[in-house]
Amino acid sequence: MGNQSLARLYMENLDVRVTSMGYNQVWTDWRELDYTPDFNKFYLICDGEGWLKIGDSEFSPKPGQWFLMPHGVKQSYSYTSGPRYTKYWCHFTARIGDRNLFDLIQTPLYVDTKNDSEAIRLFRELLDSDAAASISGPLLVKSAMLRLVAYYIEHAVSSEVSLHRSEPEPLEQVISYIQSSYHHNLTIADLAEKAHLHPNYFIRVFKRQFGISPIQYIKKRRLEEAKLLLVTTNLPLSEIGDRVGLSDISYLSRIFKESTGFSPTAYRMTFNSHQTVSP
Repeated sequence: MGNQSLARLYMENLDVRVTSMGYNQVWTDWRELDYTPDFNKFYLICDGEGWLKIGDSEFSPKPGQWFLMPHGVKQSYSYTSGPRYTKYWCHFTARIGDRNLFDLIQTPLYVDTKNDSEAIRLFRELLDSDAAASISGPLLVKSAMLRLVAYYIEHAVSSEVSLHRSEPEPLEQVISYIQSSYHHNLTIADLAEKAHLHPNYFIRVFKRQFGISPIQYIKKRRLEEAKLLLVTTNLPLSEIGDRVGLSDISYLSRIFKESTGFSPTAYRMTFNSHQTVSP
């Protein structure tokens, strides 16, 4: 499975939680040495001077630089003798299954926003969402945090995404096998055998690594192909079902509508001929 496809799988199953956030000038006693947080941190430096150490790398961040201080990495920070930092900041978790996003995707420890107003706007949106008193406030916070993570990744990662190849090789082989053989009758027992794991343990490990169960992933892959065939060919639904491994047309139609909100016929009419069809 290619890096791009695997990275997109991670993003589709990403869960973010914000634990704290703010915008302020640090105090003169802003200092902590050699600690390892169980959360990620974003610092967007707006003004001032200071010092950071992330792992073995030391920095004197400048205004406009946006730093990532990842979960599980030893860190230090300190006020220096110059003007104190003013910064936007947030502490958050970003997990796919049991894994931290930044243990899976390789990113630099900072990006230079060149004082991009969009970066500041996104942090302001996060703070404003946290202040919202409505019942949807937590959803607004999560949505704003996802946009912050997306901005950072888009500006930190090149078009050729690099991954920390942390998933066990047999699991990656299983993903590749599903990608190429989704149209066959795939069973958990067969997939577990390829990974050399007991079926029950295989299901747990797969979900822990990818944030989705093997059965959910197979269904997702089949539906992706069915959608593509509906809008790029004139094949009857029965043949599309055979091609994607869902020969029971009633079942295919049901899960297709559950997933997309459209029947297969309505989906084809809407996205192939651009007719307006109510879902």
